[in-house]
Amino acid sequence: METQYLQKWTLKKIMCYITYYFFAKNLPAYGEFGLLGMLSARLRRNLSRPLFLGCAKRIGIGKGTEFGNGATIVMKNYSSLGDYARVLGTRGRLILCEHVFMGPHCTFILQNHRYLDDRYEGFEGGDIIIDEHAWLGYGIIVLPGVRIGKHAIVGAGSVVTKDIPDFALAAGNPAVIKKYRKIK
Repeated sequence: METQYLQKWTLKKIMCYITYYFFAKNLPAYGEFGLLGMLSARLRRNLSRPLFLGCAKRIGIGKGTEFGNGATIVMKNYSSLGDYARVLGTRGRLILCEHVFMGPHCTFILQNHRYLDDRYEGFEGGDIIIDEHAWLGYGIIVLPGVRIGKHAIVGAGSVVTKDIPDFALAAGNPAVIKKYRKIK
């Protein structure tokens, strides 16, 4: 039986959740309106940090990002959830390792319906792991149980259904490996 990650609510977490979703979520992005955008990005980061399962100090949370209650997310230093990213489900974790960058509108689906031959049977899920220095293009969708390797690049609009190895460049629906990066 898979784990369901539920939030352990405290008064601080409730206040952070309410303030994030009703106020900070739609404030200007980091590069917009100079100082206001920088302060907005810092506010989003500080409000979301207590909600996450694990969180480093130097992270980025983009404008409009939706992550449910945050109990499924682990973010390491210099990783970011891009503008309008979505994290859906509670049956797995989203683990963003160091220096993970992504374009806007990326979707991470942590659970799917479990079907038997004749009926629906609840949910099943899996962890999504994005390794160090991975780049994720605009509007990708990542399904449960997928690992995107170190220094991998996933092209815009891709649907990632299977693991992407280290140094691979993948694109398409479903995402397939197009070539490998040569990094010295």
